[in-house]
Amino acid sequence: MLRDLRRYLHAAYIDFRLFVTGKREPDLPPLRLRDVGPGDFRRVGEDLVAMLAAKGGLKPTDRVLDIGCGVGRVALPLTRFLRDGGTYDGFDVVKPWVRWCAKHITPRHPYFRFAHADVFNTHYNRRGTPAARYRFPYADASFDFAFATSVFTHLGLDDARQYLREAHRVLRPGGTLLATFFLLDEEVKSRMGPDTGMNFHAVRGRYRLADETDPDAAIAFDDDLLDELMPRDEWSERHITRGGWRGRGEEGWQDVVVARAARAGSQAHRRTGSQ
Repeated sequence: MLRDLRRYLHAAYIDFRLFVTGKREPDLPPLRLRDVGPGDFRRVGEDLVAMLAAKGGLKPTDRVLDIGCGVGRVALPLTRFLRDGGTYDGFDVVKPWVRWCAKHITPRHPYFRFAHADVFNTHYNRRGTPAARYRFPYADASFDFAFATSVFTHLGLDDARQYLREAHRVLRPGGTLLATFFLLDEEVKSRMGPDTGMNFHAVRGRYRLADETDPDAAIAFDDDLLDELMPRDEWSERHITRGGWRGRGEEGWQDVVVARAARAGSQAHRRTGSQ
């Protein structure tokens, strides 16, 4: 927490200097709110939109759900991509991020809407509803395309199961989900450590943590857990692209999973997921 506070205060000082010197970028959130990963904020957002289109088949006319929208890193470039009836809804557990997006994006783009999800997370929001019981605030089959970049890398097993169940519920049959994960196969587990981009050293059965004191900071799942989290009778045409975190120079950073929503989830799966 002290490290996060120091980082925030340093970013706030830079924000003040940029404001005084007239060098602030008014269309982007202030630096103190951009705690959303490394890299150039604008460039990363544009690259992610390109990935959604290239890997997921995102179309400008899609009704889009951003699961974990952050402070608008993807929403901002999507304002130039979506058109002709395309819409965007996003939610996040960090209220200041959602507040900035609602204040600076929605007034200029009314078909972009943002909601705060008061969901507990050890890294981002230490209060609120457990993610394993959270219901997305949208009707069934409301969206053509949903994406979650760097969300399932911060969710425990039961939480991830619920978020995937909810993603399936709000997607129309045949709709697309693109989500990023840290996925552990035998090859990467055999050399876990300094050679990989992340060191998930705390083993918890079929998943691992990067930091035992902050479990939701970064979580990796065993490969075969995907078959339980995304059953084939609910998710079809599943495709995985391995990421560069594995230390082998693969494409991107996290592993990318793309799947189609098949049919309504079986009651058996729903009972299993709720236990």
